[in-house]
Amino acid sequence: MRDRQPIRTARRNVKRAERERLGLAKTPCVLCFQLHHTAGQKHDALLKAPLCEIHHRETHEQILRAGASLRYQSDSRIRVAMALRAMAVYGRAQADAMDRMADSLDEAEDQSK
Repeated sequence: MRDRQPIRTARRNVKRAERERLGLAKTPCVLCFQLHHTAGQKHDALLKAPLCEIHHRETHEQILRAGASLRYQSDSRIRVAMALRAMAVYGRAQADAMDRMADSLDEAEDQSK
């Protein structure tokens, strides 16, 4: 997936690294879940999924890289397109996770033979 706004992405990464270096960023915890708006809160406030802070941050970054604006769009066609892009990023992450789980089942089956 091509980063559509590499300068903005680099700026966000630098700011995040600086916050983490100064100890201002919250340390991610696998037990701390946040509700992730899979279509973007401004596009569909009811569609949510729990993610840990690390994955929430990564998914949000991938959504922005995919060119999906998370700001409210008054044009419903643009709003739906942005929501679909955001949902596609989350759906790819889910599909990758399911693929990894299937691979681990295959490996376990091969080892049991």
